[in-house]
Amino acid sequence: MSRYEILRDELRRLREQQLLGVMAPAVAGAILAGAFADGSARLWVGLTALIVLPLVLHGLWFLGIPAYRAQTGRSSAIRNEIACLRKEISLVFGKYRARKKHEQFKRVYALSGRAVRELEEALAVGMFRERREVFVTAFMRDGVAVRVTASIGTPFRCRAADNPARWKEHAARLGCDEIRQYHNHPGHSGSTVPSNADIRTSGEIRRLLGPHGSKLRSLIICWNDLREWKVIEYDEAGGYSLHFEFDAGIT
Repeated sequence: MSRYEILRDELRRLREQQLLGVMAPAVAGAILAGAFADGSARLWVGLTALIVLPLVLHGLWFLGIPAYRAQTGRSSAIRNEIACLRKEISLVFGKYRARKKHEQFKRVYALSGRAVRELEEALAVGMFRERREVFVTAFMRDGVAVRVTASIGTPFRCRAADNPARWKEHAARLGCDEIRQYHNHPGHSGSTVPSNADIRTSGEIRRLLGPHGSKLRSLIICWNDLREWKVIEYDEAGGYSLHFEFDAGIT
């Protein structure tokens, strides 16, 4: 988990604890206030109490309960740190201009000639902006992309820009030691798994590569709600694992 995801989960727990500590007695108080009001005013009194009591109780608990006061302070500190992380990820995205209609994805993000981490950063930014699945094949030599192809699909499907049957020729001609096939799963849950189609495609490509099949690495890029990305590696047997995780808290 990234620093942001750890903070996000902690903040969620703190909010739940504070909400329970305030709303449970507030609801009880609103019901009691409504019960003692005149018949025609019960609903109005109850609703008013439900609005006012949480504010009053929050102030009272903050002044009178040290643990609640500490929770409030910690929540504020977490929000400030998350705001800093948002600025960090915005700086990363700001390094790349958005693709205009009819421009080639691989040229806008200058994919050829990039080392692996730089390549994956550019892909993470570009794929996120497309809001569709993008299929990128990077032929690597000594950790640098020497040939890249890219195609933009739909929100749920994509395919190679060229014929995978030709990839073994490219690998031999360029002296590649890796063929990295990337695509993305649009969404912001921070995790994903390969689909049946992904697994099937990985197996088909590996077979087409013949003697270069062992050089294939099949990878999926996904994001969390901060836009941090993870790269998941999978194989034709359906196995998968975390290949890389970008953490905005580590700069």
